[in-house]
This record gives sequence, structure tokens and C-alpha cells, in this order.
Amino acid sequence: MTGQSRALTSHGITASPARTLLMLAMMALVVGVLSGCAPRGYFNAFSPQTAPLATQPVFVATQRDGPSLLALTGDRTRDLRYGRIDVSIPAEHEVGQIEWARDGAGFGVAGAWSYPTSAGFQHAIRTQVRAQDDVIVVFVPGYNMTLAEATYRQAQIAHDYQMAGPQVLFAWPSAAEPLGYIYDRDSAIFARDALERLLSDLGRYQSRRILLVGHSMGGQLVAETLRQMSIGGNPALTGRLEGVVLLSPDIDVEVFQTQLDRIKPIPDPFVIVVSQRDRALRLSARLSGQTRRLGTLEDIRRLAAYRVTIIDLSEIRGNGDNDHLVPATSPVAIALLRGLREHGLPEPPPDDGAIQAVQVVLRLPD
Repeated sequence: MTGQSRALTSHGITASPARTLLMLAMMALVVGVLSGCAPRGYFNAFSPQTAPLATQPVFVATQRDGPSLLALTGDRTRDLRYGRIDVSIPAEHEVGQIEWARDGAGFGVAGAWSYPTSAGFQHAIRTQVRAQDDVIVVFVPGYNMTLAEATYRQAQIAHDYQMAGPQVLFAWPSAAEPLGYIYDRDSAIFARDALERLLSDLGRYQSRRILLVGHSMGGQLVAETLRQMSIGGNPALTGRLEGVVLLSPDIDVEVFQTQLDRIKPIPDPFVIVVSQRDRALRLSARLSGQTRRLGTLEDIRRLAAYRVTIIDLSEIRGNGDNDHLVPATSPVAIALLRGLREHGLPEPPPDDGAIQAVQVVLRLPD
């Protein structure tokens, strides 16, 4: 290169390096607003002075590096590490909230264990006390998440949705920095083989069915891994998936179409939860020179040829300003989605129809 700076161009939009840095700074500002400018989340020991409302075990598979399970960083390691973190949920818990510990109260760690092998990890999952018709939930979190934030979020979701089955967190190595968007995007690509390995082991060694959930950039990782497994002929999940749910997926719509083209068969149900209020995804779209990401999709016709269900939460707000994870942070959304989970999604059109997609718009109760 010469001394001149090279412009980045996408869909006719030219972004100089200075403009790109400015937009990344804007993303950092938005993420700060969405998190309420609160200090970042770290693990806290459970205070025995107060009896918890519940204790939620979370099994962890991760490529994060660090000296111990509770001190993992965003640095990458090629090896998968395994553990279990028991999360205490405080008596004052409110639906949709993570009560960060103050004066010994709030979400905390009641216990933590590491497993040296995948076999030990799978045995621990397999021997967790079973409830009727429970499933294994594999949660793949989004961009800019510490391990504590991802672990506590999965525990909160499991508790608020009353999920009785084992909770498995695939904690890919996020930098946990607002300006770490590019690092995180590369980390999600880096983690595809590891997620396939985890899903393959679960399919091979567990008798329960598996619900795969991805949030934001984690949705991109889920879709890429399913595509990779399908192309490679990996049969581990055949007949084992309870469904796939993408929450506010940070995916280019056209890229998602090519992913679905190679996922055979498309899991049923395949649910995409969207909101046009999602400021984080609107900014992500601007960074990529677009107007929309999959998680802010308005025109269902773009996915009409695919057997998917789109749940639109645009009319429902999350807690505070957080519209990037409405299904987990809004008590109204949680109640409505629990109702869908208990009573079932609308029936999809016949397989031979031209339009395969189904849209469900959830609104505030009158």
C-alpha cells in the first residue's frame, strides 16, 4: 500500500478507516447505554446469610483461556474446557433481571467444578436428575459477554422460563469489550469446530433431545455450525433436535439464506425472534453497509421459501433500554413466549406450498 488510506466499500457505501473507527465508537456508546453504564459482570460468591430462591446448575463448554473456570478470559485456546457452575438466584429476583451482587445479595456462585475430559462432562449431564419431558438447552451467547454475564444470563433464562432440563453454555471466546466486535466475529468463526464437537458429543452420549439457542453473534455461530455439520454429513443431531431458536441474530439476511440452503433438513421448529427496536443490530447493519440484519427483519417475504417461524417482538420493550435481548429481559415477552412454548407454535404451511415461512407478531396485552 502507498501512504494513502484505502477506503472500504460495501453496497455502494464508502467508509474510510476514520469513519469505521467512528462507527465502532458509536457501537461502544450504544452498548454502554444498553447495559445502563453499569460495571461489567464478574462472578460473586453466594452469601450464606440469605437463602436463595433457587440454585441453577449451568454446564460450561468453552475455548476461553485462563487459570481456572471462574477466571477465564477472552483469550482463545484450541482445546475445549469443561465445567459446571451452580448459580444461586436471590430471593428478591424479578423476572427478566440479573440482580448483580451488592452487599452479598444477588446472583452468585454456589459451587464450581471442572471436568478434565468430555466423557466426565457428558456423564455429569447424563446423570442430572430428570424431569418429565425435559430437554438439554444449549445456549450460545452473543458479542461482548464476560463468562459471568453469559452464565448468569442462562441461569436467569432457565429459571424464568421454568426449564427443568440440563443447561449447557457454549462460551466461545468473546473479548467482552465494546470495541472488540471484529475480534468477536473472528472468534465466532474460530469456534465452529468446537461447537460441532460439543453438539456431536451431546447427540452421541445423551438420550434427551436438544434445544439449540443462539443470541446475536451466537446466532451466526449456530447457523454456520449447522451448515458445516450438514455439508460434512455429520449425523449426530439427526432426530435429536427439539428445535433451533435464534434470538436477535446478528446475521446478514442473504448470508442466512445461503446457510439455510445447505442445512438439510432444516430443523423443525426453526424460530427466529426479531425486533425493529434493536439499536445494537441497527448499528451492526450500518457497520456492514446495510439497512437490516436478520434480527431486525421486517419483510418476511425474504425468507418465504424456508420453513422457519419468525416471532416479531417489535411492540414489546426490554427492561430499561435493552431491546437486544427482549425475550430474556421483558417480563411481558417471557410470559407470552412461555405461553407459545406450552401451547405450541402455529402450524406451518404444507410442504408443497410456495410460502413456507410463518410470522407471529406478539403484542402487549390490552
